[in-house]
Order: sequence, then structure tokens, then C-alpha cells
Amino acid sequence: MSSSSSPVTINAHQSELACLALNQTGTMIATASSKGTLIRVWDTLKKVQLVELRRGSDPATLYCINFSRDSEFLCCSSDKGTIHIFALKDTKLNRRCTFSAMGFLGNYVESQWALANFTLPPECACICAFASKNTVIAICLDGTFHKYIFNADGNCNRESFDIYLDGCGEDDSF
Repeated sequence: MSSSSSPVTINAHQSELACLALNQTGTMIATASSKGTLIRVWDTLKKVQLVELRRGSDPATLYCINFSRDSEFLCCSSDKGTIHIFALKDTKLNRRCTFSAMGFLGNYVESQWALANFTLPPECACICAFASKNTVIAICLDGTFHKYIFNADGNCNRESFDIYLDGCGEDDSF
């Protein structure tokens, strides 16, 4: 017979949640608020914050957050047209502000910024996910498919691009 623990409230953000994701094993949850500037990753067993990641300084609407299969990386997409890729296992790979050594400047400069990113048209919503190790795919509402490979140095290169809805308008029949 298994036992169940009492529900726990995690005060993840000051404003309401806009996006969240669980890793494959259910041991981590990533959260983002409606402001869309920070993503926080939590340990679901210990109920503690593992890392805080900064998507950007301007508010954004996040479309999705996804963990890699092994939970080493996390990716997210937003209405800014940028796919951000963060390191979770080796957080030293994430970029940091030059002034982060000066502790008196606050949380903003101490933030962990994306290890790598790539840009898509901002006017088209998209979702992103990990295909295989160091490979992120993005599928957009305009029917475009993007596949990028990234490395530990933060380099990100497009491997493929396709259009799947070319020529299909609302009035077109199949």
C-alpha cells in the first residue's frame, strides 16, 4: 500500500503562472509567470528551488517550456521570437552578466542567462522541444519546422528548415 503526502504549495512567482513543464521522471517542474522574464526549476521531491533562469529583461508571453529527455537542458519559446536553451545539470555553462561578481548589484546581474538561443519570426507562435542530445526543434503556427544543434560553447546552428503548410489557406480544401 502506498502512502500519499500532504499537498505542498510552492510560491513559484509573485504573479500568476503562465507556463509550466514536468521532466520525464516527474522529479522537476519548471515554472514561468505571466511576466515571462524568469523561469524557475523546482525539485518536486524536496520541494526546493533548484535554479532560477532569466529568459530576458522585457516581459514576454511564453508559449512553452520543455526539458530534455535526461533533464540536462531546458528550452523555452516566447512571443519575442527567440528560443532559449539553458543548462540544468552543469549550470556553469549558462551565461552570466559581467558584473555578477559584484554582489551588491542585485539579483538581475546574478541571473543565469541562456547557454544558447536562436531566433524565429516573432509574429508567429511556436513550440520547441528536444529531439536528441544537443538538438532543439521548433514548430511554428505558420507551418515552419526548424531544427538547431547547439554545443557547450553556446554556438547554435540551423541543421534543417521545412515548410509543411505551404499553399494551404483557410479556404483551400485537401
